[in-house]
Amino acid sequence: MIIAMPISRERLASHFTKAVQIGFYNEQFQLIKLVDSPAIEGDCSAKKALLELIIQQGTDIVIAQNIGERMLGKLLDAGIRVSKGSASQTVATLLAQTADLNLRLTDASQGRASLKHAAKGGCCHSTGDGCGCSGKAKAASGSTRLISTPAAQVTLDKSVHYAGFRPLTHKSSQC
Repeated sequence: MIIAMPISRERLASHFTKAVQIGFYNEQFQLIKLVDSPAIEGDCSAKKALLELIIQQGTDIVIAQNIGERMLGKLLDAGIRVSKGSASQTVATLLAQTADLNLRLTDASQGRASLKHAAKGGCCHSTGDGCGCSGKAKAASGSTRLISTPAAQVTLDKSVHYAGFRPLTHKSSQC
């Protein structure tokens, strides 16, 4: 069993993707690997790299104090359990508490809503694979849309449309 814990200042990081390092521990709670967090960059591709690192290490459980609902959902979808912890607790206590089922996060809605992601209009595609952007959606070549659309399906409408205007009717009795 491998337990991953985001670490900042030798404690549990207060936010999962803002951690400086990720510690990987075995079932005897011994540190087996300490890696600089790729998510410290903060963009979509950096967070995706963090997720891939955790999966590649064969992680069974992640400990988090605060985690976004999108990242939580991706961890859960990958079959990785997530245990709630507090930065005020010691590393040894946090590792021991991973067995407590009452501390498990079992649904993405238990994570924090991503206000930045919503404000950006949701930069990542609905396939969930992530776009690797820094808040700007990638436009498909030949597309006038921000989401990926095959060029064969795109038709450019060059006519002019006005919305919100009503024709003026001039009544002589009101002048």
